[in-house]
Amino acid sequence: MPLFSADTARLCLRILAAALGGYALCWAIFYLLCRWLPYEKATAWYLTGQLAPLPFVGVLLWAFVSPSAWRALGWPLLWAAAIALIGRLA
Repeated sequence: MPLFSADTARLCLRILAAALGGYALCWAIFYLLCRWLPYEKATAWYLTGQLAPLPFVGVLLWAFVSPSAWRALGWPLLWAAAIALIGRLA
């Protein structure tokens, strides 16, 4: 008898996607805004800290609406990598 059923494994993957994807996307947006905004570091961190719940909510909703659990994990990480790359080039 398997430890997890297929449904339980998919649910765990979606929860992991919501947590890791939201965290990665949030930090990528922080990085981009801190490099792009012409404010001092403390002001930019305060502003991005106020915006932090938005990517988390978006990724949380996406994790449970997406057609597959792997898409729920892949798209937020892809967006985070793209945003971090744009921040690196800025």
